[in-house]
Amino acid sequence: MSFEVTYNGDIQYIKVFYSTEKTRAGKYYGEFYKKMDALASDLKRLKQELDEDCEKAAKIAKDAANKALSERFGSLRYIIDEHLWDQDIVISKILDDRKEEMLALAQKTFNNEVLLEEDGAEEYKIHLDEGGIEVDGKSVETSIMEFFDSDDYHESNEAKLEKLEKLDWFIIWSRTEAGEFRTEGGQHEGNYSSKELNMEDCLLTYRDLPLVNPSNGTDIFSNELEIHFVDETRASLEISES
Repeated sequence: MSFEVTYNGDIQYIKVFYSTEKTRAGKYYGEFYKKMDALASDLKRLKQELDEDCEKAAKIAKDAANKALSERFGSLRYIIDEHLWDQDIVISKILDDRKEEMLALAQKTFNNEVLLEEDGAEEYKIHLDEGGIEVDGKSVETSIMEFFDSDDYHESNEAKLEKLEKLDWFIIWSRTEAGEFRTEGGQHEGNYSSKELNMEDCLLTYRDLPLVNPSNGTDIFSNELEIHFVDETRASLEISES
C-alpha cells in the first residue's frame, strides 16, 4: 500500500548575494562585487565619522538655532525643546550619496537572469507556518505548530540573519509561494505515521525527506529584492526582466 504526504502551505525561497572570494573571481559579475566592496568600505568609513561627529554637530545646530531664534524674537522667547531634540537629526549627505551609488549599481546589474543563474550566491528555503499536512489529498489531525514554535526553528533563522548583519553589504531575494509540496518521489510505502514527520533546517520532512516538491504548481505571493547597507538600512530593488 502506498500513500502521498503533502504540506499544503507556504514555502519561502531565499537567495543571498554578497562578496566572497568566489563571487569576486566570477567571470561575469566579479567586477560588480569588487565595486560594491569599494563603495561599502567608503560607506563604512563615513558611518564611523558620522557616529563620532553627530553629537557635536547636533549641538552646533541646536546652538545656532537658539541663537537665531533669540536674535529674531528676543532673548529666551523661543528655544529648541531639549526633550524633542535628537542628535539623529544630523545626517551625512555624502553617506547617502554612497548608498545611492550602491543602489544604482545593484539595480543596473540585477535582473531575472542574474537572480536565477548567479552560482556564487547562498541559497536556502524554509517552510512558513500557515499550512497543514495532507495524506492522499485529505487533511489529517497532525499538529505541526510545535515545529514552528520550537527554539530550533527560530534560532536557525536568527543565526542566518546574524551572519548577514556582520557583512558590509548584501542583497537578498525572497520569494514566497503557496501550494502543495511533497517529498521527492512522492509515494511512500506502508502506512502514514505522524511520528515520521519532523523538521530539519526549517523544512518539514517525512521519513527524513523534505516536503519541497510542488505537486500541482504554486502561486507566488511575494517576490522581493532588497539591498542591505552597513549602516543597518535597506532599500528595495526592482526586479527587471533584462
